[in-house]
Amino acid sequence: MVKKVAIVLVGLTLMLAACGPAATPEIVERTVEVPVEQTVEITTVVEQTVPPEEETDVTLAYGRFINLSFGPGPAPFEAIENAVAERYPNIDLQLNITPDSTSAWHDSLAVWISAEDPTVDIYGMDTPWVKEFGSAGWAVPLNDRIPEFDSYAQSGLETFSYEGDRLGVPVWGSISGLFYRADLLAEYGFEPPETFDDLVEAAETITADRPELSGFVWPGGKEETLVMVWASMLYGFGGQYFDDSGGCAFNSEEGVAAVALMKDLIDSGLSPREVTAWDSEAARTRFAEGNAIFLWHNVDIVTWLDDEERSDIAGQWGLIPTPAQPGGRHSGITGGFAFAINPYTDNLDAAMKVMNVIASQEVQKAFAIAWGPVQYYEGLYDDPEVLEANPNADTMTAVLDTALNRPPSEDYAQVSTIIQEEIHSVITGIKPVETALDDACSRVDALD
Repeated sequence: MVKKVAIVLVGLTLMLAACGPAATPEIVERTVEVPVEQTVEITTVVEQTVPPEEETDVTLAYGRFINLSFGPGPAPFEAIENAVAERYPNIDLQLNITPDSTSAWHDSLAVWISAEDPTVDIYGMDTPWVKEFGSAGWAVPLNDRIPEFDSYAQSGLETFSYEGDRLGVPVWGSISGLFYRADLLAEYGFEPPETFDDLVEAAETITADRPELSGFVWPGGKEETLVMVWASMLYGFGGQYFDDSGGCAFNSEEGVAAVALMKDLIDSGLSPREVTAWDSEAARTRFAEGNAIFLWHNVDIVTWLDDEERSDIAGQWGLIPTPAQPGGRHSGITGGFAFAINPYTDNLDAAMKVMNVIASQEVQKAFAIAWGPVQYYEGLYDDPEVLEANPNADTMTAVLDTALNRPPSEDYAQVSTIIQEEIHSVITGIKPVETALDDACSRVDALD
């Protein structure tokens, strides 16, 4: 005959981490069967050591703009930091500020990752780096590790993919276009320009009467944005990056005409000579202050050009695709950033957790409110708060169909540097157009 007897097991969990508090003893009751003739009273003390979740630092590398908000919400880094702290309180998110220049930013990352340095765990990847970083194995494939990818537009995921591997979580996208003073064009009887000839004619006419105005402003400093401006001109004149055999075609007849226009704009005074030192911020400031007729820029500024506290031309501007000569293509040069994981991180598990937080709707919405207006998380632009933070976002539809990339290359950093140096040598008067473009093609072809 057997008898059921209650056995009390007292499990004392001793948490002996450095300064951690002792845990409360856990009382567990179990019922076992023993022979009836036996009297059994068993008390077992079980000592267990359950370490607390380990504190982990995750370092994210990005430009200073991640600490800035251009809308009513918090800056993106604050939003990421708060979301990580709520979901993973043991992860301490650190920020490594990269240089403003995307070329210097790229070079810093290249030095770290090529040296298999775990200095950063997560980093910002620019659109044209994808092929280079993907071929070099400089980003951890994310394919099945980010469940939220099901909520993203495929175009955004493909932008940051290489040979089928999703290398990044998109956080911001951009496309360029031509901003113009609608009030001034109407006053002087001009339609928005379809061709560069139209742009020059309108700029010449208006500045002849209003010499205090700049005709056409654009970022011409020796940095990545110069490549984007040049690409718009090249496409606009019907040129192409490479010929059918893969050789450099920058120095074609169309390519020469595109760069000649950039030089002529400066020589004629329609573009201020100081554009050769300008970044995008300097160019847009001149336009937003009401001192320019035309501006080449990414479309993100549509969200604040009507804000009278930040702009003197509220209600007086328009946006169209970059002009094109007959036979050329209207082009919106694409850009944008994603977050990727350094394959040499010492904290892969924690970094992946942070990446999933970044991919969440909560953080993507924060990016849309702080930066806008191009985010790839589907449904964001049905959100009332996002819509309120992105006024005039619908004006972007004028340029979306013109999206084109910068030169695709596994050696993009070197190609970009060559273009910057040679184009800048033309607009600053150091080299003739044909010489600079021939030199550019010789240098690019020598990379193969």
